[in-house]
Amino acid sequence: MRSFVRPVARPLAVAPVLALTAALLSAPTSAAAPEAEHGRLVNSAPSTATPNIVGGTTYTIAKLGDKIYVGGSFTQVSNRGSSSVWTRNRLLAFDANTGKLDSTFTPDMDGTVSAVIPGPSGTLYVGGAFKTVNGATVRNLTRLDADTGDVMPGFTSVPFNGAVNTLYDTGSRLLVGGNFTTAGGAEHRGLVSVSRAYGKLDGYLSVDVEGHHNYTGLPGQAQGAVGVRDMAVSPDGSSLVAIGNFTSADDLPRDQIVRVRLGDTASVDPDWASPTYEAPCNPLSFDSYIRDVDFSPDGSYFGVVSTGGYGDNDPACDTANRFEADASGTDVRPTWVSRTGADTLLGLEITDKAIYVGGHQRWLNNANGRDSAGTGAVPRPGIGALDPRNGLPLSWNPGRNPRGQGASELMATDEGLYVGSDTDYIGNRKYLRGKIAFFPVDGGAAVPAENTGTLPGTLMFAGSDGVAKKRSFDGTDVGSASTVPGAGSWVNVRGGFMVNGTMYYGNANGSMYKRTFDGSTFGTVTAIDPYNDPAWVNVQTGSGQTYRGQAPYLYRELADVGGMAYRDGRLYYTLIDRPGLFYRYFSPQSGVLGATEYTASTDSRWNSAGGMFVAGDYLYWSNRSNGNLYRAAWADGKPDGPATTLSGPTVDGNDWKTKVIFLVAGS
Repeated sequence: MRSFVRPVARPLAVAPVLALTAALLSAPTSAAAPEAEHGRLVNSAPSTATPNIVGGTTYTIAKLGDKIYVGGSFTQVSNRGSSSVWTRNRLLAFDANTGKLDSTFTPDMDGTVSAVIPGPSGTLYVGGAFKTVNGATVRNLTRLDADTGDVMPGFTSVPFNGAVNTLYDTGSRLLVGGNFTTAGGAEHRGLVSVSRAYGKLDGYLSVDVEGHHNYTGLPGQAQGAVGVRDMAVSPDGSSLVAIGNFTSADDLPRDQIVRVRLGDTASVDPDWASPTYEAPCNPLSFDSYIRDVDFSPDGSYFGVVSTGGYGDNDPACDTANRFEADASGTDVRPTWVSRTGADTLLGLEITDKAIYVGGHQRWLNNANGRDSAGTGAVPRPGIGALDPRNGLPLSWNPGRNPRGQGASELMATDEGLYVGSDTDYIGNRKYLRGKIAFFPVDGGAAVPAENTGTLPGTLMFAGSDGVAKKRSFDGTDVGSASTVPGAGSWVNVRGGFMVNGTMYYGNANGSMYKRTFDGSTFGTVTAIDPYNDPAWVNVQTGSGQTYRGQAPYLYRELADVGGMAYRDGRLYYTLIDRPGLFYRYFSPQSGVLGATEYTASTDSRWNSAGGMFVAGDYLYWSNRSNGNLYRAAWADGKPDGPATTLSGPTVDGNDWKTKVIFLVAGS
């Protein structure tokens, strides 16, 4: 995870009667580590190198050397394969290589531990909702010896009158966020900084967050503590993003999310505000609903996940969102929104190849579902990985059944991904991993860079006779056509494209397929159906249905598709009965097609468009009526400018009346 800390799990969408209790009992989490660059997804099978935590919930995970430190609300733990139970009051350590419990690290915390990060010289900073450590009075923040768990002499932190939820060590000071209104007896609301060595206020950071997001005092409304739940600091240390239950920060309107400039001084960024989380979602269940935040390893964006339930609006409830780090203004919006269909997301961790999310969700890519699997939904019980480009689920699908309240803490190391939760199993009760699991990088699926072909190159296409043919093309001039044996009939093919040596295409029968192609030989046809994962399709969710998903609505329209093209995580298409150039997000890695349709262009020229492809800075397409091949400039994910006629029956004698053209692209 990032080199700071993060908060813990919060309440899920529970019944209104239980909402207040859940809100008061939920804790926040924290973890500190450099952002991991794995180069691939982590393995879907968990390692055996973790102990089994008995009872309670894991809220925070950190790594220091060869040890993993875990904090939460638990009091007991067992070594894997052993029936012996050991007392560990809310904080423990184990060997990262063997998973064996550390017998010498035995701190005694009398309350929930929400934040643990490495400190200087073999120490740990620990935050939470506790009053004593090892029997001595300590209020919510301490520094411990990482070998023994003893309180470090000299670190006599100022007392906080509320929980410390999140921590970040800048190397020169410690940043502290939580649900407090005083620190050291002085008024400080939510965000402060203290000395690394002594825990005393140093005056650098002091941002007061105030106001309940939802609670107004009406009967039945959920009421939570005001303050900062989590924070993330950009890799270059220049910016902090804090989330929590508040409506203002230093008297500036900032609803549930605020950006703070970190330089010689620290102050709320006056040029960054987002209305994304202003909507109430379900105020009977939640006072606030943002749950976690993290920066990407390169600092180009940050992600946010939320709970919230459905309200009478369409806000960012139960979503994962991406925000660009260089965005500014008072109306900053997410680049994309990934919806669960009214299921909570609690945890978030970003690596170079994936945005890992945890919660108690049943599905992802579920913008059209409401407590059910809508069109596009794919099963991802309790955990999943999203494509950073578009928020679509990648192929990683270990699952957590039962899902419990959810997976609230995710922490990446160079070796893999740790997941903390309140449940005991990974998979459908397949792997016993009590409250913590580790997924190693070794054996994980690849997320390769995408090759979609370049010009000059080879075009594949088929006419009305369904015979697959190929010809050379350099962007202007076309070569003679030749038949490609072994392709089968393409009479029912509706659009197609190639990525990394694999052809993806639609069929008039209402399904999508893929097959390899090396330029001369086609591989076996395989149906693309990630919506009905065999491992989950018949498994009961515990909420009245199975994890079966549902294909996107475009599958029902495939017979009317005029052509398809793919570029940078988007599948573009035209429809015979609807004017316009449309697109949905698409992941070649997982085969998942986005649940939501977007419009790239409403120009009338798409009414008769057929096969198409994007190469370089141009979109090429055929006309199903006159048989011409056209080209237009391509910029910012859409056609830009007038069309140029390149080929056609009256131009060079070539007829391009086809619903499929694609550029051959090797692996």
